[in-house]
Amino acid sequence: MAGLTVNEVTCIEVSDSEGKAMCQGDTIVLRIDTEDILCVFEGIKSGYFITKTCDDGIENRYRVKSIKKSKVVKAAASQDAENEEE
Repeated sequence: MAGLTVNEVTCIEVSDSEGKAMCQGDTIVLRIDTEDILCVFEGIKSGYFITKTCDDGIENRYRVKSIKKSKVVKAAASQDAENEEE
């Protein structure tokens, strides 16, 4: 039996430029420099903003500071189902 147990709980909330919550699986548009990128949000990992391309699922990593603007275009399918129930 251990004399001490320590649990660290970290909660990361991500929202787009308009303040809308961004969840894993959401289709989003990112503005990087002067380029707009349509992709799927995967989460935050090791301080990087992780996305996958819509057509072939290639993972991309961005520094949070390099993202000038973001917008949720379509919520993930599981979120659509939750919204229809309300």
